[in-house]
Amino acid sequence: MATPAQVAAAIRRASQQARMAMQQLDAAAVEELVRIYTEAAGQVQAEIEAAATDGAAVRLPQLRELMARIEAVLEALGRARDAVVAGAIVRAAELGVRPLTADGLAATGREVEAVLDGLQAAELVDQAVLFVREFRADDGLVLSDRLWRVDRGARELLGRTIEQAVVQGWSADRAAQEAVLRGRPVPEGTEQAQSAARVGSLVQAADVLRDERTGPLAATLRVMRTEINRAHGEAYMAGAEQAPGFVGFRFLLSPMHPRPDICDLLARQNLHGLGPGVYPTRQKTPWPAHPNTLSFLVAVFEPEVTDADRAGQETTLQALQRLAPEIREGVLGPTKAAYFDQGLLSGGMVRSRVGAVRQRLERQGRLP
Repeated sequence: MATPAQVAAAIRRASQQARMAMQQLDAAAVEELVRIYTEAAGQVQAEIEAAATDGAAVRLPQLRELMARIEAVLEALGRARDAVVAGAIVRAAELGVRPLTADGLAATGREVEAVLDGLQAAELVDQAVLFVREFRADDGLVLSDRLWRVDRGARELLGRTIEQAVVQGWSADRAAQEAVLRGRPVPEGTEQAQSAARVGSLVQAADVLRDERTGPLAATLRVMRTEINRAHGEAYMAGAEQAPGFVGFRFLLSPMHPRPDICDLLARQNLHGLGPGVYPTRQKTPWPAHPNTLSFLVAVFEPEVTDADRAGQETTLQALQRLAPEIREGVLGPTKAAYFDQGLLSGGMVRSRVGAVRQRLERQGRLP
């Protein structure tokens, strides 16, 4: 029979394998989302070209039907996108419990008893998926609300750009005709407005759909990554807490962590005497620290906690004091970092908005 240390080692190894599988899941989901958004952009461009009079420009009489056709493209895009996100969330939750199952542990090459049987794992997957669907963030929105907001933004952005160009082009056409009838030159601004309604200009509006840096696709990728990580983490934590010898979760920075932020503090502070970044329960684990986080969690077991860890228990402010000034500023932001240096910051202010912190200090009469 495997010892607790062997079980812990197998779970750590299986957890690492699951994280690698999550990277592959993320890449596959991104590729599929980019594909469907790119296809939708092409369909919108095709609708614009089909609506153009004599293949030259879209006129006002064609605008209403064109917008209806674009709306149909966007509705189909939303359905396809929702299916990709939903499938990725389920798969992420399955990968979350895998390190605690017979299959996941066997893949490490170690013969240890599974923490979860098939039924227990399936139940935790369902619970994690439901949690993600119903989770209400600080903005008050659940997942479906966020995706609806992305869709609304796409409709408004495309609609505003195309409608404005067509209406201005129509007005410019009338102004140009009047100028010609009066024997006057067509003003430069009028010619520019006319060109905006031409097909070559209008089709460029659809490019916003496939931009991975801004716009609807960028927002969708951010939502997808946030929620698959949430599903994975919730399922993993629910399963790992049932493992023998479990004592907490370690908050780890991703190797791709781009710059200092709140995650640097969460990964370093020893609030519970279990070691840097270790938290004893799901309720006390501050993860995810922010949307689109790259940080992750691993289970910690009794043999891993040292006497030095126990003796090193500290407060959040003490942990901040240990950080290098540039990292502390990345964690707090320049204003709150300055408050910290002046001894004005309390532990409860660390994750508060800077405006709220400033107002509180002003009410207390602590700011000059």
